[in-house]
Amino acid sequence: MRARRPTHGVRSLALLALPVILGAGCASAGQSWRAGPAGIPVERELRAQMTAGQYDAAWQALKKKQVAPADALLRHLYKGVVGLHAGQLDEGARSMDRAWSIVYDRWTKRVSDGAAALATGDGALPYYPGPAERMFIPYYGGLTWLARNERASAAVEARRLSALLASEQGPQPPDDFRGVLRYVAGVMYEVAGERNDAEVSFRNANLLLDGDLPGDTIPPDTLHGDVVVLIEDGFVDRPEPAALEFWLRDDELKALDGDDYDRRTETMTRIHARRHDRRDWAAEHYRSVSLRWPTMEGVNLLRSTSTLGARALRVGADAASAEPGRLEARTVSMSVSDAVRADFERAQPARLARAVARAALREVTLDGAGRAFEAAGEIASGDDGEKSKKPDNIPEKNKKGEDEKEDEGGKGWKIAGAVIVGLALLFVHAGSQVLDQPDLRAWQLLPDRVTVARMRLPVGDYPVEVTRDGEAFSLGTVTVRPGSVTVLTHRWWPDDRRIAGRD
Repeated sequence: MRARRPTHGVRSLALLALPVILGAGCASAGQSWRAGPAGIPVERELRAQMTAGQYDAAWQALKKKQVAPADALLRHLYKGVVGLHAGQLDEGARSMDRAWSIVYDRWTKRVSDGAAALATGDGALPYYPGPAERMFIPYYGGLTWLARNERASAAVEARRLSALLASEQGPQPPDDFRGVLRYVAGVMYEVAGERNDAEVSFRNANLLLDGDLPGDTIPPDTLHGDVVVLIEDGFVDRPEPAALEFWLRDDELKALDGDDYDRRTETMTRIHARRHDRRDWAAEHYRSVSLRWPTMEGVNLLRSTSTLGARALRVGADAASAEPGRLEARTVSMSVSDAVRADFERAQPARLARAVARAALREVTLDGAGRAFEAAGEIASGDDGEKSKKPDNIPEKNKKGEDEKEDEGGKGWKIAGAVIVGLALLFVHAGSQVLDQPDLRAWQLLPDRVTVARMRLPVGDYPVEVTRDGEAFSLGTVTVRPGSVTVLTHRWWPDDRRIAGRD
């Protein structure tokens, strides 16, 4: 009876421990990945509020812990965009400035944090935006300072943006993306009166856009002024969860975990293509790995392809006037979704390597836990090989006597040690199983694309409109002053069919 009680206790302890392990794991998982928008009602509601123009409601919602992203960086990024639209310019500016500081701090710690993702999931890592997303921190920071009419602070954001655009660390966003943002930085410098920096930005933009700039970069004379309109459209592509099965070899895992970017990309492409082939991969010494996986395949199928523009209206102009009643702006556009998607795809090989490593860890820990519990049971039942180790030349009665003197306390410690090892391995396995969720975190309030429109107008007052195909929206009347540059912004929100969760 004494031999059976420890085994029964082990089972009871394991059964009692599992709910605690899984409960704690679920709570942590919720904190680490609830910031992803796909399938998460509070974030769908947030985007719906923005689309409906309920900016104050969205701002109040972000003050609730149940709604705001759990990650501090994402929380500030969301507050920065919503604050700009809700008129909360002070807090919006502080949020974007704080986001810039957090990104810098996290850049210095990324290497040391990597080990945590191997045991749990990518959601255990602090959120770190890709190159395209990072550039929107000073972009929105500058717009917020311009809305506050603090031009010197807008110039600081323009310098931050220029520094990111000049970086040569790793792959950078496409030329059109960087060209448009170079132009935006130049406009911020213009407004701040820093002409030399503006000229540098415009020259860089001209090279990246092959001369296709939205307007003359020569300063307006005393009889004219410029109006620049930044038009944002839609929502950026978002990652979504998927369950995928991969077949791969050990040498491919090493390639994914290596430093050679081209080799990682080639290996990733080959593994992805293999998913659609019907072959007996196991017979060819491949191993199967099933993963919960973030992907952008098939996202935003209803992305807007509308033509965006801006125009100024001449007050009192009619068909008999010598001059046209509408002055159309020249425009240049960039795709935010394409740049963000490219950053996402570049990180996929590293995600796959970590995910495969976690899957292997789960297999090892589950097998180890089973072996530890089996060992505890063998020790408890006395079938642990100890008897076979006693010398055969000891008389039977002496053997019996030594058996009776066996240290029962030592045996109990062996059982306890095996159980503790088994529970520890089971804890690691269960924690990894629960926490290894697709990391869907992203700055989901970014636009799908940005268009810059510029008009040079004679001094005076002009009603200004933004257009999307046949639709027009008034930005009010703008006073054009001699030699000045006025910046306006507008966001075309998607209709209900294009809101995440309503496609």
